[in-house]
Amino acid sequence: MRTVLFLAAFSSTLALAQRPDEADMFGGSDEPTLDAGTIEEPVDAGTSRDLQQLEGVAITSKFDLGEILSDTLKIGGNLLINGQGYFQQSRPFIEGSFSAPMLLDLYIDGRPNDRIRAYAQGRLQFDPTRPTGGAASSTATAGSGSVGLTSQTGANPQVLLDQLWLRFDIARAVYVTVGRQKVRWGVSRIWYPTDFLNSRPRDALNPFDLRLGVNMLKLHVPIESLGWNFYGYGLLEGINIGSSGMQLQNLGGALRGEFVVGPAEFSVSGVWQQGKRQRYAADLSTGLGPIDIYAEVAFRDGRDFVTFDRPDDLNQSNLVENAVLGNITARRRSGVVVQASGGVSYSFNYTDKNTMILAAEYFFNPAGYDKPIDYLLQAFAPQFSPEALDPIQQVALYQGKHNLGLIVSLPGLPGADWVTVNLTNIFIINDPAAMSRLDVVFRVLNYLTVQAFGAVFYGEAGGQLRFWLSNKLVTDLAALSEATNPGTGLQTRQGLAPLRAAPLVQAGILLRVSI
Repeated sequence: MRTVLFLAAFSSTLALAQRPDEADMFGGSDEPTLDAGTIEEPVDAGTSRDLQQLEGVAITSKFDLGEILSDTLKIGGNLLINGQGYFQQSRPFIEGSFSAPMLLDLYIDGRPNDRIRAYAQGRLQFDPTRPTGGAASSTATAGSGSVGLTSQTGANPQVLLDQLWLRFDIARAVYVTVGRQKVRWGVSRIWYPTDFLNSRPRDALNPFDLRLGVNMLKLHVPIESLGWNFYGYGLLEGINIGSSGMQLQNLGGALRGEFVVGPAEFSVSGVWQQGKRQRYAADLSTGLGPIDIYAEVAFRDGRDFVTFDRPDDLNQSNLVENAVLGNITARRRSGVVVQASGGVSYSFNYTDKNTMILAAEYFFNPAGYDKPIDYLLQAFAPQFSPEALDPIQQVALYQGKHNLGLIVSLPGLPGADWVTVNLTNIFIINDPAAMSRLDVVFRVLNYLTVQAFGAVFYGEAGGQLRFWLSNKLVTDLAALSEATNPGTGLQTRQGLAPLRAAPLVQAGILLRVSI
């Protein structure tokens, strides 16, 4: 018995002598500490992993390397509920239009390790103020400048796929993203003429970017030592896809390089795809003391845009008469159309903790309209010509030739850093007409954002900001529709009725919560 106890005590003493101290076990030393005279035995190939760890042989965890994450899947989303009223000049307040669109974005974000990521995001949008199941007429809001979260056409409710992509890297040198994904080119704040990869530029007046992702393969090669980035895109967003599906000739490509030289950042881009004429872009942003300067330039083929030849005395009273007589014709432009936007931004502290931002931006669009009557021809192009307009000619704020924006931003008020105030003024110089919009954003309970806004429209009626139709033109268009397509005259008259008066005031509130 004494022999057994002696052997047990000797074994315990030997085990304690071979056991590393706590500093070694918790990362205090790279190698296990052995007592003097202790001989480290070689580990046999068949030794278990537990025995290796107990004997102090360092084992690197894949969790420590980031190769395996403890929480690999995130699920979340955003819910937006918007209520807004829209009022027109010379119409009773009670007849103002009202809408309450709702939008739910849900996403699934999977990251099994730091080199692979899978992402999916779907969208459900519904407007209880629109007919359920049907599609509303798009002419009811043409040129109105109204802001909404849901489109005026399509099913109601509507389910859409916003993003669906997979991202990984090749040797940590080339980063690959394939699938439907978000991308935006350009450095401006209101007008983005170089945002070529999206089918439409973003409407800066909309509090939420409604555009869906673009189907593409993106390759990103960064050069971190220089701060440069190179991108290659394989565009899967087909143009004129036939009933049999996409063919190889429908695929497109794009290249973009971003460079940092001193305090300046600039980029050059190009897009090539069948069905779209090649287009090129360049942008620049830099600082000049306390002032930030930015600009972007788009080089487009003139044939992308439609212009109208018309009599000099054309107006709403004789428009249909001239159209029937063939005095209004559409034609493609020629040469190169250079669209450019740019501005300056100045930020300063007006208290020790509060900042004010002043910004001015100008957009020159030679493909835009000169006079309000020209905008009307663009808004109703199908009635006067079979020529199709480029999508940029159908987006709010992108139709004018000379455009100016002035912005005042207060990100946090004295004693209320949870309140942000933005004042945006937009002028269409060639109308002339303008709008001023005030947004007040409240951050409540960390996850809830309340945004109240109000806009006032003023200036000459007839252009994109203060679009209107005379009673005679509505009557003439309805008669023309009835003559060409019997049974459609009344429908045309009802669809154009909301456009008889120019917009005057718009106000609303937006609730946004992160889920």
